[in-house]
Amino acid sequence: MQIGLALSGGGAKGLAHIGVLKVLEEAQIPVHLLAGTSMGGIVAALYAAGRSASEIEEIARATRLLDVLQRDRSGLGLIGQDKMASRMRKALGGDLTFDQLRLPLALVATDLETGDEVIIQEGSVVEAVMATTAVPIIFPPVEWHGRLLADGGLLNQVPFDVVRKMGANRIIAVYALRDLSGRPGDTTTGSKRGTETAIQLLIRRSRWGPMLDVAERSQCIMTRRQVERLVQQSPPDVMIEVTLNGVGLLDIGQVDVCVRAGEEAARLHLPELIELRDTLLIRLARWWRSVTSKLVGAIKR
Repeated sequence: MQIGLALSGGGAKGLAHIGVLKVLEEAQIPVHLLAGTSMGGIVAALYAAGRSASEIEEIARATRLLDVLQRDRSGLGLIGQDKMASRMRKALGGDLTFDQLRLPLALVATDLETGDEVIIQEGSVVEAVMATTAVPIIFPPVEWHGRLLADGGLLNQVPFDVVRKMGANRIIAVYALRDLSGRPGDTTTGSKRGTETAIQLLIRRSRWGPMLDVAERSQCIMTRRQVERLVQQSPPDVMIEVTLNGVGLLDIGQVDVCVRAGEEAARLHLPELIELRDTLLIRLARWWRSVTSKLVGAIKR
């Protein structure tokens, strides 16, 4: 029995996945396979590389907006990705390839030329992360094997179907989404860092700040309907929804808010998660009895 974990996109809201991972570790829920989209792809990649939930949280807390902000020179986005790629490489412990990871991983991207979903499971993990996180307008698309790739959330915001195709027969899906109450432009920064707060205010008060807010809200509405259809067709065993208010795409300073929300949402599903774990343990016990019985029979013969 293989337990697969699918982590959604959502920009900074995806930091809530760290809180979910902390609860899974506390409850001793094993994860055998991982799939991620956008920010969920970052968290999934770090976890697949062997980083614990606490270590990923430390990495998130040590990352400031200034560490990743840079001008994009391609003309296809507002923010370049070189700084982010460098920090991701450092967090992973090098420019790892998928076959060097401790757990099987799939990252979801979108081909901007064909409109196809692209599942990346080979090559450089950092390149794949840059592709799955290439949110249109914010980050430029990424060249990968001759294809022009962007954010996987355009087609598959919560890739539990992907982790199922990887071989998982029990699936936990985590969906970090935005509370749509309030009007565009009403969000306020919750960052406690002085410089971070100033940068957030500059972004939100710039002429393109409100437009980004509207774009994010629009994508949230579209992806919500998309996820609902997928859940109706073939639901995961456990669907953990984390709804966040006042956390924008780039609010990476709100680690406390996001992690706490992820923990609270996961704890609401603890009975289901524990049942999943116990089912796995029962199956393992039956398998072990079967193996030992066959061994004893072979010895007697």
